[in-house]
This record gives sequence, structure tokens and C-alpha cells, in this order.
Amino acid sequence: MKILDDEKDKLLDHEYDGIKELDNHMPVWWLWLFYFTIGWGFLYMLYYQFTGVGPDQHEQYEMEIAAANEKYGGGDSEDAEVATTAWTFETDAASIENGKTIYSGTGNLCFTCHGAAGEGLVGPNLTDNFWIHGCEAGEIAASIQHGYPDKGMMPYGSGARISDEDLTDVISYIASLQGTEPANPKAVDTSRAVECSIE
Repeated sequence: MKILDDEKDKLLDHEYDGIKELDNHMPVWWLWLFYFTIGWGFLYMLYYQFTGVGPDQHEQYEMEIAAANEKYGGGDSEDAEVATTAWTFETDAASIENGKTIYSGTGNLCFTCHGAAGEGLVGPNLTDNFWIHGCEAGEIAASIQHGYPDKGMMPYGSGARISDEDLTDVISYIASLQGTEPANPKAVDTSRAVECSIE
């Protein structure tokens, strides 16, 4: 390894495998950037953790949900009016097959949370007799229509993504899932769900 004359005073007194190390200082701009990062982190911590001025992650989540509700017209369907007489389950094969197609379609995302066979993944199991928001036709339709944005389910009905006619087929397909025994069903959360049988 050739050492230049102007590097001899920077040479450190150790080497490894024939490689010698020079004592080069960091560039000034890099040091100032490093100091700025430390200062920024300190101010960030003060703003969000100690002064209470900046929103924490829970407050920010609530703000995002409120913005989504305002933009898409969502809301908790528990507070929405449930029209139980306007919705009925269809039993013909064509309606149920259409409902299955919509449920499994890439544009509606039902299966990504509830499972391809309704076994429940992120969302609840649709095949057992325990339901969180009711299992009557109007209750299921209202859940799909208005969604539960605070739980991650956006509204899908009232023309937002699914027409009322197709929604009837979707709830009919969901009703047909109750009592089936898919592989790896999601466990029942009895603290939130109540027993409910679809008639």
C-alpha cells in the first residue's frame, strides 16, 4: 500500500491484512446534518410526547376516521336506521351465485377480511351462529351499506360500490354460509357476539 506524503500525518498506528487506516475527519456539512437530526428529534419528542400540542397516534387515527366519514358518508351502522322490512334473503341459486361472485370479487374485498369461505380472518366468522351486529337481512345489509370505519370496514352499499339489487344477492350468499364448516374458522368472541340464527 503506497502512502502519499500528505497522508503520513493522518496515518493511524495500526493495520489489518496490509490495510492501514487514515484519520480523516467527517465533512463539516455531514456533521451539521447530524446535529440537525438530533435537534429535530428532540423538538419532535417535545411536540408530540411532552407538550401535548401534536396529536398522538390515537388522536390521529380518530382524525383520519372522521375525514373518511365526511368524505364517504360512513358511520357506525349501530347508530344508523336499520330497515329490516326492506331486505329479504333470496334462496334461488342464481341470486346466491351472483352474491358469491360479488363477495369474491376483487372490487369489493369481502373475502380478504372474512375469508374465501366466510371463515373469518381480520373480520368476523360468517359461518357460525354468533354475530356482532345481528343476522337479520336488514341488519346484514345495514352493516355492508354503512360499514364500520372505526373497525376498518368502509361502506360498500347504497350505490357506493354495490347496488341495492346486488346487495340483496350478497346478503343471501352470506346467509347461505351459516352452518357450513370451513377449514380453520375464526374463534368466536363471545364478549362481543351474540347467538343469532338466520331464518
